[in-house]
Amino acid sequence: VHQRREERLAGIAGGDGSLRPAMKKPKGTEVKKLQAARTGAPTEEAYLLRVQNTQLADGLKRMLRNQEETPAKIELKMKSDREGVFVCGEKSFQASVRNLPCVTEVFKTFDDENLVKTVDIGQVVLVRDSDSDTPPQGEFRDGLTPVMRDARARHFRKLPDMDPALVERVETELIEIVNQGAPKGWTYEDVEEEFVEGEDGSEGHWKVVSRQQF
Repeated sequence: VHQRREERLAGIAGGDGSLRPAMKKPKGTEVKKLQAARTGAPTEEAYLLRVQNTQLADGLKRMLRNQEETPAKIELKMKSDREGVFVCGEKSFQASVRNLPCVTEVFKTFDDENLVKTVDIGQVVLVRDSDSDTPPQGEFRDGLTPVMRDARARHFRKLPDMDPALVERVETELIEIVNQGAPKGWTYEDVEEEFVEGEDGSEGHWKVVSRQQF
C-alpha cells in the first residue's frame, strides 16, 4: 500500500525503476468518447435546429407534437465540418453549422414537475432555402431568445464615458429613494385617495384619505 501511494504521488513507475509523468485526467467530451469506446454505446450530442422555411418548420413541429409518421427520409448530410444538406422526404435544403454565443442547458421532464438535465447545446444547425445567402463563418450572431440578440456585441460593448462624481451622486440619490427618502432639495408626497360617488347621481370625486411627506 505504501509503495502504490508513492507511485500515485510521483507518477507511474517503470519496470527499470524510472518514473514517467502521470497522464492527465480526460475531461468533457473525451470522457464520453472513452466510455463509449469501452461500452460500445454511442455518445449523445445535441444541436439546435433552426429552420428558415416556414412550411418545413410547421411540418416538423406538427410531426413532433402530434407524433405523426415521418417522411421516408429525414437526414443531415455533411459536406464538411460546417456545411451540409438537410433532406426531408423528397426536398433538400442547405444547412450550416455555427457556434452559439453561449452554451445552453437542455432539460427534460416526465411529469411536468421535476426537471432532469440532459445535455449542453453549443451549436446551431441553420436550415435555409437554396437561394438564401450562407451565414457568416464562426460564431452565430444571435442566441435562442430575443434577449440574446447580438449577445456578444451588447455584452462587451464600450461603456459610456461618465464623470465618476456624477455616477456617485446618482447612486446616492437612488439609494435614498429606495430607502423611502428623497434627494437633497426634493420632497415627496405619498397621497392616498378614494373615489366618492356623488349624491343623487351627481358626478363623483376623489377624496384625500391620508398624506405623508418624506
